[in-house]
Amino acid sequence: MQTERVKVGVIGAGLIGEVHAKAYSEYEKSELVAICDINGARAKKIAKRYGCQYTTESQRLAENPEIKAVSVVTPDFAHYEPVMQMLEVGKDVLCEKPLAMKVAESKEMVEKAKEKGVRLMVDFQNRWSPLFLEAKKEIKGGNFGRLVVGYGRLSNTLFVPTKMVSWAAQTGPQWFLFPHLIDLVRWLLDEEVEEVYAFGHSGILKKRGIDIYDAIQAMVKFNKSGSVTFETSWVLPESWPSLIDFKIELLGTKSRIGIKGDHQGIDIAGEKFAYPFALSEQNAFGKTIGFFHEPILHFVDSILNNRIPEASAEDGLAITKIIAAIEKSILEKRVVKIEEAEF
Repeated sequence: MQTERVKVGVIGAGLIGEVHAKAYSEYEKSELVAICDINGARAKKIAKRYGCQYTTESQRLAENPEIKAVSVVTPDFAHYEPVMQMLEVGKDVLCEKPLAMKVAESKEMVEKAKEKGVRLMVDFQNRWSPLFLEAKKEIKGGNFGRLVVGYGRLSNTLFVPTKMVSWAAQTGPQWFLFPHLIDLVRWLLDEEVEEVYAFGHSGILKKRGIDIYDAIQAMVKFNKSGSVTFETSWVLPESWPSLIDFKIELLGTKSRIGIKGDHQGIDIAGEKFAYPFALSEQNAFGKTIGFFHEPILHFVDSILNNRIPEASAEDGLAITKIIAAIEKSILEKRVVKIEEAEF
């Protein structure tokens, strides 16, 4: 019996765009039809690798009646137009985080998806990591109690904004990294954020011609329990043994949960000391596994099973509001209520 397959397209052929293309091409329930990127040579290369069509015009995907769903994997600042374009013609969309860098744009996306009756999922991929799934199980099982206080840090080395991400000046660690970190804690606690108070540091990257925040710290108050201090930075020394510095510590009324997202149970000392990012993507005997791929497969399954996907558009909107409030707090040097971020 042949499995029903969802025909999909991918907009954005960068590093993570290729992850989406690979996942769709390998999954028996999906068929990768086309990949789109403004860099035609890059799009052609990835299309050849995964056996699909390529184009430099997203309208070609919108007009293709075969394509049921589309992954939008463009840079942080460039999600709104392709997402709205695909939603308008009734396609289900999986959007990379953040949903958008503006609250108004995120709201429009949510409303358009509802209007058209289609799915809009945000790729908060860390929800599928075994580390955080175990933490979620502990909390849901009642063993944690209510949050008293917490701390979360997700930073990158200087390599990321200066060598890896060509569009770094058009985003910042708050949009590139905070969505992962803040979404995780919001999801783990199953609570909403009431208010934030934040500080930002600039100067190191500005001297390199990248005029964005070097680092941000934000105290975030949740609506049913305590507060969490979130920290992000793009100026970690390249000598750090991983591209990321990733820690979460949550103290509850019944227990403490500590997660080391960068040190995933293995370290290697050779020419240099390193923490391999082992849980994200591995080839296991001819099949790709890992939490980079699982949410993409989940998106396909949600279409076939006619279900609302995990990590909804509303989740994406909530995170955009929180980060917008953090930016407002830094600029105005005061506590900012989340509803004040709706500008």
